[in-house]
Amino acid sequence: MKKRRVLDILLGLIFLSLTAMYVYNHFFMTKPMKETAHSKFIKANDILKRKTIIPENILNTTATSSACTLFLKNSAELPMNEYANEFLDHQNDGIVKTCAGALPTHLQHQIDKTILECKKSSRDNILKICYNYLIEAKTASVAAIIKNDINPSELDAPILLQLISAKYNSGDLLEFPEKSLALIDALIEKEPNYLGAYKVKILLIASSPLNKDEQYQKMIQDSLSEAKKLYSKDPEIREIELAIKGNIFKKSLNESPDDQKRTTEFVEYLKDESL
Repeated sequence: MKKRRVLDILLGLIFLSLTAMYVYNHFFMTKPMKETAHSKFIKANDILKRKTIIPENILNTTATSSACTLFLKNSAELPMNEYANEFLDHQNDGIVKTCAGALPTHLQHQIDKTILECKKSSRDNILKICYNYLIEAKTASVAAIIKNDINPSELDAPILLQLISAKYNSGDLLEFPEKSLALIDALIEKEPNYLGAYKVKILLIASSPLNKDEQYQKMIQDSLSEAKKLYSKDPEIREIELAIKGNIFKKSLNESPDDQKRTTEFVEYLKDESL
């Protein structure tokens, strides 16, 4: 019995770490994904390459100065590739530093890290690590400029996707699951062919206290069904489905404080091992 309990904990720890990697690497970072010529689903790149317009009434004008609000608004509205080019073209002059000292601390820190990591990149040769930091800087800008109490249905898909990513980076995705779910549902409504949204929805519900409610368990099954319609051979969907059938998520939710501490330590260990 004791050996079985140890095995259950280890399986839970391993899948929790995989969950974090899935959410971050597969749904928010832009990377090539194998698909057939007739695939129904779209990827994060397909959404992030679009330009969007942010109405004045949803802007968080208290985040920084008026000039910086306009700067961040313009950055948030740009398609990802245009944002990357603009950032790389101007990172060494006064444009990116216009708001230095006036930005929220987290955003300023993210921009500073991006400048550092992108020193060896140019618009003709963007290193992968630089591009990942550029995405994080853009999502942090979006999160800073959008009001917290805005109705998600008022937001375009690129903004919704970046807000979800920002919530993941900050840890708010699981801490406030109902609000996160509202963003994800709004994204699915606007982009029903975005496979990643269904995966994030499943993992959010399965990894949060929402999983203890029958209505949310039904949402998991419905989302699994929709994801399979888009791409039935997706290996991650199969792994997630097997974990749900094995009650891995529920066992993790029922861990004691000591188990949770071991979970954190184990995830940190895996991060170190992957460097």
